[in-house]
Amino acid sequence: MRCQRCRGCLIRDSFEDLRDDTGHLQFEGWRCINCGEVVDPVVLTHRAAVPPKPYRGQTRDRRTWERIVPGMFERCPAA
Repeated sequence: MRCQRCRGCLIRDSFEDLRDDTGHLQFEGWRCINCGEVVDPVVLTHRAAVPPKPYRGQTRDRRTWERIVPGMFERCPAA
């Protein structure tokens, strides 16, 4: 199999997901040996789904938003 990101070689691998809420700690998938891309059945399902249309509000103009929320587009100060 070929990686969709870099066209590299995918190898079969097993992964551990400690935050999985289904009760399974291990899952099988494919990993690219070039870029590290991981592909499993969940990733393939999400990629096959039709993405939702972008939200378009009534006030798309930046100047309108600047009047509504002053300073919204200013850069955050360095911490």
